[in-house]
Amino acid sequence: MKTARPGTLLLVAAAVATLSSVEVEAKEEFVKLIPNAARVPGVSAIGHTDGTGASSANNDFGKAFDSAGKVWTLDLCKADTDGDGQTNGQELGDPCCEWTHGAQPRWTSGVSHPSDATKTSNESLWAKIDCSNVTTIAASSAASPATGTASMVTIAALGVAAMLNLV
Repeated sequence: MKTARPGTLLLVAAAVATLSSVEVEAKEEFVKLIPNAARVPGVSAIGHTDGTGASSANNDFGKAFDSAGKVWTLDLCKADTDGDGQTNGQELGDPCCEWTHGAQPRWTSGVSHPSDATKTSNESLWAKIDCSNVTTIAASSAASPATGTASMVTIAALGVAAMLNLV
């Protein structure tokens, strides 16, 4: 049986801390990939069933976001993931499906949760908006910046395994 060299446990602890912080950063990164995701009242993680992100279980919006490659797409924007009669875009301030990462949504207050049918946005927010002359986002986009996060986790895990002589 191999014994750990001095400092190995410290390196393992540092690697675990790094892996944990990568997951937190990924959640913050996802918020930036959805219009007004940080402005939905009472919810810090709109894609999770618990609304906080502490649970890894995704709600219908989270599953749709995941299926869209973790990118705000035209299909995701036009979908009504909670079945309340409002599109995800209408609920999140992007009724014309034109929002892109880093841009300002049409409105930032009055948004509602795209996976909670009991919460809807006030239709007056988009009632007078003409979307016919607006350039919408592409139906599908390139991989999201979050893709790099998964690679970082894999590399860190391999580093830990190598330190423990497992590979």
